[in-house]
Amino acid sequence: MGASMAAMSAAYISQMGYVSPNDIKMINFGELRIGHKDFADRYPTLVPYAYRIVHRNDIAPHAIPLTAGYSHHKNEIWYNNSMNENDPYIECDEEESPNCSDSVPQSEWTWNDHKYFVGAGLNDTCYCMKGSR
Repeated sequence: MGASMAAMSAAYISQMGYVSPNDIKMINFGELRIGHKDFADRYPTLVPYAYRIVHRNDIAPHAIPLTAGYSHHKNEIWYNNSMNENDPYIECDEEESPNCSDSVPQSEWTWNDHKYFVGAGLNDTCYCMKGSR
C-alpha cells in the first residue's frame, strides 16, 4: 500500500498548499485505486507530474474493482515484459486506459508481477519533492 500512500500524500500536500503542485514529483509502483472518479479527474491539477508504474499482470492495481466506484488517476507506465534494462513500455495518459494494464484479463492477474519491478525484487515507492515552504 506504499504506492497508494505516496499518491495520496502528494495530493494532500498539494491541496493543503504545503508545496506548489509543480514542485511535486510522484512516481510509484503497483498503486491500488485510491479514489472515486472525481478525485482521479482532479489529481492532475494537484500533482501534474504523477506516474503509476505497472508490471505486466500485476493484480494490485486491479485489487479494488472499478465496480467499487474507484478509478485510477492518469498517467500509467505499463511494462508488459520482464522490466529489464531497455525493455519497452507503453505510456497511457488517461484514466483506466484499455491500452495498458486494463487490457489484461482478470484471469491473468497475479501477485507474482507485483513482487518484481525493474529487474529486481523491489516493492518500493519513489516519492520525490523539491523545494519546501
